[in-house]
Amino acid sequence: MNLSKYLLLASLALGSASVYAEGGAERSRQFWQAFREDQQRLQEHKQQAVAERERKAQEKARELAKD
Repeated sequence: MNLSKYLLLASLALGSASVYAEGGAERSRQFWQAFREDQQRLQEHKQQAVAERERKAQEKARELAKD
């Protein structure tokens, strides 16, 4: 193959790569935003579970203190 064919192939490859990459930054941003929201939701759920366990432990301690 001569040089002009290599240049043509290179330009087509770069052009097609930019088409596939269109909107990639937006998809990445959406993914990380959803990831952060999921992590925050999970962390809040864990904190609620810990608070519930502490509340139950305090209730149990009060019942034992009454007896």
